[in-house]
Amino acid sequence: MLKEERQQIILDKLSTDKKVTLVDLGQILNVSYDSVRRDIIELEDRGLLKKVHGGAIANSYLSIKASKGLGIVNTEFVTIAKKALKLIENHKIILMDGGTTNFYIAEQLPKNMELTIVTNNPHLATALAEHPKIEIILLGGSFYKRYQITMGSKTFQDLEHIHADVYFMGTNSINPELGLAIRHYEESLLKQKMMSISRKIVTCVIEEKINREENYKVCDFTRLDYLITSLAPNDSLLAGFRNKNVEIL
Repeated sequence: MLKEERQQIILDKLSTDKKVTLVDLGQILNVSYDSVRRDIIELEDRGLLKKVHGGAIANSYLSIKASKGLGIVNTEFVTIAKKALKLIENHKIILMDGGTTNFYIAEQLPKNMELTIVTNNPHLATALAEHPKIEIILLGGSFYKRYQITMGSKTFQDLEHIHADVYFMGTNSINPELGLAIRHYEESLLKQKMMSISRKIVTCVIEEKINREENYKVCDFTRLDYLITSLAPNDSLLAGFRNKNVEIL
């Protein structure tokens, strides 16, 4: 089997399963662990997936596009987006960083809304191209293929000139005691900067991120104004997050 064929199989499996292990891929492709590992590293360098310990997860933007192509609708995203849209008002400045959930929310914005969207996610900016009344400010900086966002000193400089009404912050994990955390140190600092220029802070998380732990802390849970999930606010999984002066939607 050619390398290109192996890599396409890996991407096809990620489009449905969202995550794969190196061991499983080795069995599926009938190649060595090291061969699969090299394929994963090459695909990550091309910005097509994200390598994690022992495997890979789908790139946020590509997983959304692949799901649409297959006619798959993620009900978690649908529920979260409906709740998130209630916090977005006309004539406001909305800051949205990277992540699958923010991308989906942006796509669901009504075409007649008059907003300014500030983002360091080029794919999110492109998704809003057909919204005639939404002004898009794309933050500069170096483009990080792995995370599909811009970061660096230029990104920080651009943020100095902005005061956002609402910041929709993506996260890899949320825990009532440990707070919000992600997998990349520099991005955690960028999110802290984005928080500092925003009046309200919202995070929207899918169920698998709740009560998890990641390496680089962004903030305490109580720094949020709103937590949005696909669950009912009184769900038992959210028990530790209640009564902390954060509104749960």
